Parts: sequence; structure tokens; C-alpha cells
Amino acid sequence: MSSTTPPIHESPFLRVPLELRNRIYKELLVTSLTKTPKPFLDNCRSATRYNWNLHPAILATNRQVHDEARSVLGIYNEFVVVESAAKELEQKRSDMGQEDTGIMQYRVKLWPGKKCKIGDVPNERMRIWFGKGDPRANDTENKSWIHVVLVEELRDLLVGLSIYRSRYGPYRILGLVAKITVPKPVVEETQKRKKARERRLLDPVMKLRLLSSVEVEGVTPGRSQAVSDQLRRSKWDHQIVYATFNELLDAGNQARQMGHYTVASGYYRLASDYVIHFMEHQRYVFTDPIDPIAFQFKVHLQRSRTWIEAGYFEDALGAAEVALNAANAVFRTNVPAVGPPPVGADGRAKKGALRKWTCECIKDGAAKYGQRIRAEEIGAAYYYKSIAEHCADGDSAAEQAEDDKMLGIGCCAISDTAAEDCIRELLDLDKRTMERLVEEGHTDRHGSSDDEWEDID
Repeated sequence: MSSTTPPIHESPFLRVPLELRNRIYKELLVTSLTKTPKPFLDNCRSATRYNWNLHPAILATNRQVHDEARSVLGIYNEFVVVESAAKELEQKRSDMGQEDTGIMQYRVKLWPGKKCKIGDVPNERMRIWFGKGDPRANDTENKSWIHVVLVEELRDLLVGLSIYRSRYGPYRILGLVAKITVPKPVVEETQKRKKARERRLLDPVMKLRLLSSVEVEGVTPGRSQAVSDQLRRSKWDHQIVYATFNELLDAGNQARQMGHYTVASGYYRLASDYVIHFMEHQRYVFTDPIDPIAFQFKVHLQRSRTWIEAGYFEDALGAAEVALNAANAVFRTNVPAVGPPPVGADGRAKKGALRKWTCECIKDGAAKYGQRIRAEEIGAAYYYKSIAEHCADGDSAAEQAEDDKMLGIGCCAISDTAAEDCIRELLDLDKRTMERLVEEGHTDRHGSSDDEWEDID
């Protein structure tokens, strides 16, 4: 045998320096490097927004590769295990209701991926157990099943779980027991870092209510008690509901800025479902009856912008119109304080004067209702509508698109709360959109098919 020939039992891969092997493991096993946005419909039907695309098969190579790869898997991914021994939390197809994609109503899966019995997860950051009895009991008749999510996915999962109800019955989580275990980190940490870690892990859990008993291990006593008290409350408070809505909306906006338009759509769907749930079942959380309308306005406003940037202008137009209808439902509740629309000697209103009067009405309405919907937001809705009209309908909508554009700019200019670059941002969006259409070789793009969304990202 040649001296250069490796022993038959030695893998050539193991001759590669460990530093390079770790780089290979990361490319295969670290979600921040492998994950991709789920397609549009999958995002709207799912509790999570990204496909992990991990390649765990490498762990089966041999014992040494298994140990090395498992170490990378646990160090660079922040896994949370959600374990349930409660049949109430299982979801059947009949629990999902009807789907109508035309009105953005989807069959949403409560749990991501497939449930499994495997309980050993590398370096798990937290484990949440739901059941009816003592979590320490060895209940052979009602064994647990688990789902594994990332820390950044936990909030979305628990938001869905917090509002999960039987179709004609109570909340599924009502009266269950929860045990939350936060393992001690492998490396020592300062008190400041410990508090930050506990907050990052446990803030998403605070979305839950209605549990009968909650036990929290591995955190400071004060935080343990605070979590237990919140999760056992029988009612939601408006601060939690409002903050959760804004978190979901912000997450959608951040995804849009990264060009992950299907992810943004998934977040806007969840934010909308969350508001609709409280409108239908817990309306007391709203401090003003206008608030749920204002929330839906904000959702559709961001949907419109997202679909413009994605190039789906009919959808963008529809979303902008829904947003404006919501705003009109608020602002036309009372007669505007600015008086009737101006008319000339011939009894007709001039276009410029009527536009100015409309902007004044919008500004007055925004102030009257505590800036729940701001004038510049309505201006943005008109501007998005203008872009969508021009791109979806071409020259046939040119006059209406121009009127909407000028009205949008006017609302931004007259607003007392608008940022200095508000108008510039709208103009830049318009310019980028038209430049992209010219580069693609056409001046209109209708696109509203769900199938077409599959390849956006």
C-alpha cells in the first residue's frame, strides 16, 4: 500500500482542518445562512415565515462528524422546544375554518412543521410544556409531542396560540398548566446580559393568558413571578394587544425593506387576524371604538406599499382602496370643522380648491381622533393608489392617478406630524417603480395571481 494512501477506515473529510470543517457545518446547519422566505400562500397559512433548509443528514456520517456538527447546530441556532401533552392544543383541518384567498382568508396552521417525539434538542434555549396535570408526572396514556422553533419565531407561534379557539367554544389554552424551563447558558454571563437574555426569551411568552398554573424555572424570582401572574390572568389588557399589533406590523415592514415580500405579507396577515379576533371576541381591549379600524387601515397601507415594491399593482390598488375606505369610515363620522367644499360663481368646485379642502378635512379628522390615523398616512395611501392605478390600468387611469398623487402630496404637506422626508420618500418610491418597469420592458404589470407570488423572493 502506498504511504500516501489513507487508512481505509479514515474519512478524507476528517483530514480537512477543523476550522474549515466548521465552516462547512455552518453552511449546512445554521439557519441564518440557510433559511429562505416561504412562498406567499405558505406564509399566509403558516405560523412561521421562513424555511430553515437545514441538512441534518451530515450528522449520520460517523460519530466524530456527528459530535462536531451537533455542536455547531446547538451553538449557532437558538432553539426553543414547545412540548404539549394536551389534546386541546392539537389542530384538525376542521379547526381551521374556510379559506377564501380572494378576501385574504386562509387556513392557518397553528403549529409549524411536523410534531415529533424526539425530545433531545442541541443546546435548547428554552422549553415550554403545556398539559393538564403535573409536568413531572410520567403519564404513559397522554405522552407529549414537541415542535421546535427558533427564538425569533416564538412570538409568532404564541400569538397564534393565544387566540386559538374552538370554532364554537372556548380558548383551547384555557385552564391548562404550563412549565417554562430556561437552561443555564454554557458560558458565564454578566447580570446585564442575563436580564437581556431572559427578556428576549420570555417577552413572547407574555402574549399568553388563561392558564390555570404556571411554573418558571431558571430565571430570576422576580421575572418568574411576573410571567406567572401575567399568564394566569383571565383578561387581556390593551397595552399587550396594541404592542403586539405594532410588533407584527414592524416585523412586516422590516421584511419588506429586506425585499422579503412574502414574509411581509405573512406578518400583515397575522396582524390583521389578531385585530379581527379581538374585535369579534374581546372588544373591551380597545380604548376607542375607532382603534380597530385604524389598525386595519395601517395593515392595508403597508400591504399596498409591499405589493407595489413586489410589482403586483392590482393587489396594491385593492389594498390602498381598502385603507382609504377605512379612513373615510373614521373621518366622516362627524361633519368636518373646516366647512363645506368651496365653489365658484358658477356653482362648481375648482379642482385645486377642492383638493385643498379635502386635505384640510383630513388634517382636521386626524387631529380630532388623536392622530390614530395621521394625515400623511392617508396621503401615502392616495399616493400608493396613484402608482398602482398608473401601473395596473395605464393611460386609461392617468387623470385619476394624477389627482390621487397630488392629493397624497397635499396631505403630507399640510400635516403637522409628517416627517421632513415624507414627500421625498413617496417620490423616490414612484421613481424606483417606473424605472424598474422601464428596465423590464413594459409600462404596466397587472399581476394578482397567488401562483405568481410563489417566485417573488
